[in-house]
Amino acid sequence: MSKNNDKSVPAPAEPTIAPAESTGEAETDATAAAKKGRPTPTRKEQEAKNQRGLIIDPKAGAKERKAKVRAEREMQYQAMRSGDERNMPLEHRGPERRFLRDFVDARTSIGEFLLPMSIVFVIGSLFLNNAALGGSLILVFYVIVLAAAVDTWLMTRRLKKHFITKFGAGKLPRGWVFYVISRHFNLRRFRVPRPKVKRGEFPV
Repeated sequence: MSKNNDKSVPAPAEPTIAPAESTGEAETDATAAAKKGRPTPTRKEQEAKNQRGLIIDPKAGAKERKAKVRAEREMQYQAMRSGDERNMPLEHRGPERRFLRDFVDARTSIGEFLLPMSIVFVIGSLFLNNAALGGSLILVFYVIVLAAAVDTWLMTRRLKKHFITKFGAGKLPRGWVFYVISRHFNLRRFRVPRPKVKRGEFPV
């Protein structure tokens, strides 16, 4: 009877363990690492590597900016020498600024010769031993300076009147008085932008 019971009862099946998916992934990573000869970098390591690649050398950027600024200034200077208003600095562009420059350039004024005359007077006073002549020379120089100041004042009044007639009072550029006076006291050949009109050719 015991023999029959042993034959009727089936033997218990041995448990089978399915391989986990993670084990396959680990084997794949290990296999790839073995093929490359080095471990696969983690996500943090890869992000750090990408960030290091984006770092820009500040010294190289500064040199490029300086070179760009120098090239732009050179282009603007050449534009003022040639009269190319498109590439001039902003403070010299526009019909209003051009009118102011042309009005000043059309005049022959005492102010534009004041600096050379002052140099001549200073040198001349060094060689004069006579006090009376030295005093007279200084007096003449003061008279010339006063005449230049009066001439400049009259010029700005006339210029403002002609400008308002052409463009209107609201079109006067900011700082126009200093703009025309600084040009007025400079020798014509050294003015920038270069004069575009001859003496006596006043703008209309």
